[in-house]
Amino acid sequence: MMDLLALGRSGVLAFQTALNATGDNVANADTAGFVRRTVRLATSPTGRSGPIERASLFGAGVMVGGVGRAVDALKADAARVAGSTHARHAARLDWLSRLESLATTTDVAGRVGAFFDSATALAAAPTQAAARVAFLAAADDAASAFAGHGADLERLGDDVRAETLISVRRVNDIAAALARTNELLRRGQDGDIAALGLLDTRDQLLNDLASEVRISVDEGPRGVVEVKLGFGPAAVTLVPPFGNPARIGLSGDGQSVLINPDHAPQPVRLPASGRLAGLIEAAAQITRARAALDGMATGFVGLVNDWHARGIDIAGQPGEALFATTAIRTTVGRANAGRAPVDVVLADGALPDPSGYRLIAEPGGFTLARGDGSASVSGPGPLLLDGLTITIGAGAVAGDQWQFEPLAGAQGLSLRALQPRQVAAAARWQVDGLPGNAARTLPTVVDDTAALALPGGDVTPPPWRISVIAGGLAEVRDPAGALLATVPADGSLTEGPGIRFSIPADAAEGDSFRIAPTPPGAQDNRNALELGRLRLQPGPNGTLETELDADLSIIGASVADTRRLETAAAALKEDAVRANDAVSAVDLEYEAAELTRLQAAYRANAQVIGVARDLFNEILGLTR
Repeated sequence: MMDLLALGRSGVLAFQTALNATGDNVANADTAGFVRRTVRLATSPTGRSGPIERASLFGAGVMVGGVGRAVDALKADAARVAGSTHARHAARLDWLSRLESLATTTDVAGRVGAFFDSATALAAAPTQAAARVAFLAAADDAASAFAGHGADLERLGDDVRAETLISVRRVNDIAAALARTNELLRRGQDGDIAALGLLDTRDQLLNDLASEVRISVDEGPRGVVEVKLGFGPAAVTLVPPFGNPARIGLSGDGQSVLINPDHAPQPVRLPASGRLAGLIEAAAQITRARAALDGMATGFVGLVNDWHARGIDIAGQPGEALFATTAIRTTVGRANAGRAPVDVVLADGALPDPSGYRLIAEPGGFTLARGDGSASVSGPGPLLLDGLTITIGAGAVAGDQWQFEPLAGAQGLSLRALQPRQVAAAARWQVDGLPGNAARTLPTVVDDTAALALPGGDVTPPPWRISVIAGGLAEVRDPAGALLATVPADGSLTEGPGIRFSIPADAAEGDSFRIAPTPPGAQDNRNALELGRLRLQPGPNGTLETELDADLSIIGASVADTRRLETAAAALKEDAVRANDAVSAVDLEYEAAELTRLQAAYRANAQVIGVARDLFNEILGLTR
C-alpha cells in the first residue's frame, strides 16, 4: 500500500515539475533570448528492503533527473557566426550608401564640367561682360561643389567614427556583463532555475557581442565561458573564465582596434566579421574618398590658376589666381557667455599656421594666439597675425573663446573676389607671320619668370620682329630695327626676358614673324580656348572629369558588391537562426501537445493515489 502511494506521489511531483517547465515555455514564447526548458525524468533508485528502505523487487517510481535547456552548441555557434557576418555587411552597406548619396547629390563632376563649358562660352564672346560674369559664377559653383562635398565627407567621417566608438563601448559593456555573469554562474547551483536564467542571459549577451565582433566561445563547468576575439591561435582573450575582462579601444586614425587601450595598448587585427569591422571598413572608404577629393581639388586649382596666370585681363594685366586654396573655419566656444560677432579675413597668399588659432576675450581686450603658442598678439582689435585679420564686435564677455582652423584641400577651395574685367580670357602674347612663310606653324612663347635675357644679355622685352637667315639662325630685332640677338631656328627653346620662345624647325631663310604683347581690350580668346584644351589633357588617371566620374564609380561598385554580400549573408543568417530556433525556440503547438500529454500523466498518477487511498480505507473498514 505504501509503495502504491509512493509511486503515485513521485509521479505527481515529477509531472508537476514538467508541467511547470512547459508553462514557463508558453509564458516566455515571445521573450528574447529565452531557451526552451526540458525536464529529464528518471527511475527512482531502489533499496535493499528494510524498515525504511524499499526492496529491490518493488517498483521504484519516477523522479526528476534535472531541468535543462534545449541547446545545440554547434547550431548556436553557427547562428552567432552568421549574425556576425551579416552585421558587418549591413553596417558597411549603410554607411557606403550614405557616401554614395552624398557624392551623387553634390555632383562635383557635373559642376566642374559646367565650369569648363562656361570657358567655351567665354571664348565665343571674350569681351562681353555677361560671358565673364557667367564664367565667374560657374567657377564659384565648382569651388562650392568641392568645398561642400569636402565638408559633407568630413561630417560623414565624424559620424561613422562616433558610431564606431559606440560599438567599441558596447563591446566593453557586454564583456563586463559577461564577466559578471560568469561570476554568478560559478556561485550558483548547476541546474536550478536561477542558473537556467543566467545561462539564457549569457547566451543573449554572447549573441549581442557576436553582432559587434567575431568571437569564439569555450564553455566550461557550470556554463562559465571564455570569450576570445577572433578564432585560432591568434585570437585574443576578451572575457576570461575568471577575473576582469579586457577592454578594447579605437586607434587615433580610427582604422584599427586596440586591446587594453589604457594600459600598454596593442593593435588587434579584427576578423572580417561583426558590425565593428564593417564600420571600420566604411570609415576607411570615407577616408579614401576624402583623400581622393582633396587630391582632385588640388589638381583642379593648380591647373586653373596656372592657366589664368598665363593670360591677361581686359585691361592688359596678367591674370591673378582664380581660386584661393585656404579657408578658415570658426568655432565658437560652447561656454561663451557673450554674443559678440567675429569677422575673419585671410589675406591673399597668406599661409596660416597649421596649428590654428585661438582668440580669448580678456577684461582689457583680446588675445589672438597660434594653437601651438608660438606667437600671439593682443589688443582691442582688429587683431592681425600671419595674414589673419580678426575683427570682434560688441558683446564679448571676459573668458569667451573662439577657435580658428585652417582648411586646405577641397574644403579650402573658394573663388577669389575678382571682378568680371579681371578674367584673363586673352593670351599674353600675339604671334603672327607673313602669309608667304615656308614654316607651317608659328613660334611658340612660354612665360618663364626664371628667364632673364636674350642670348648675349639684351633685356629688351617684346614686341620683336624675327627674321630667319641662312645657317638655321634667326635675328631678333626691336620695332626700330635694332638687332637684339641671333638665335637658333631649329625648334629649340630660347631664353628671353621673362619668356622662352622657339622658332619652327621648318622655317626657311626669308621667313618673318612677330611677337608682341596682346593690347588691352583686344578681341582675343586664345587663353579661354586654351582652357578647353587643358580640360581634355589627360593626367595619371585620365582627365579631371574622368577621375571624378571614376571615383563615383568606385563608390557605386563598392556599394553594389556590399549589397550582394549583405543579401547573401542575410539569407545565411536566416537559415542558421531557423535551424537554431528549431532546437531552442518555443513551438506553441508542440508545447500544447506536451501540456495535454503531461496533464494526462499527472491525472493518471493522481488516480493511483486515489486508488491507494480507497484501498487503504477499505482495509481500515475491515478492521472495524
